[in-house]
Amino acid sequence: MGRLGVYMMIDDNTLDGMMKLDGDGLFEKVNELEEINEKYTIDKLWDGLHFLLTGVSASAPIDGNKLSEAIVGVHVFDANDDDFIACIENDELPEIIKSLQNVNIKELEEGFNPKAFKRNKIYPDIWEENKKDELFKQLINEYDGLSKFYQEALEKNKHIIFSVI
Repeated sequence: MGRLGVYMMIDDNTLDGMMKLDGDGLFEKVNELEEINEKYTIDKLWDGLHFLLTGVSASAPIDGNKLSEAIVGVHVFDANDDDFIACIENDELPEIIKSLQNVNIKELEEGFNPKAFKRNKIYPDIWEENKKDELFKQLINEYDGLSKFYQEALEKNKHIIFSVI
């Protein structure tokens, strides 16, 4: 079993309640909410997509970089060696969505180098040169899915919780 990334839409009341939690209570709440809220599961490709968009691992988010924030969130609730929970508030989504829309997919494809992912120990350990086209397609599918999910959250006036548990 790997470390799966999940993005989830939540409302104002849920976000307010989560801000009062920490530690085990927060992780339990996220697990509970995943059963009932709209979500987008990026599976194990969150670190790879972060690296593709920013050139660094998601374990080293870039403060203020909207593409980094698109993957790992803006406000960190809790993080340790195994788990991570962050949020993006609805009013922060327009800038993030705009940054995602401005990504030049052709440039990403031309610069995509699985060896760089492997050299930088990007999770998960799947970055093989002989699978280059397939891996890029998977990353772009996740990019497209996440972009659509964020647009839907914006339209529904929802916030986003990102978790890796």
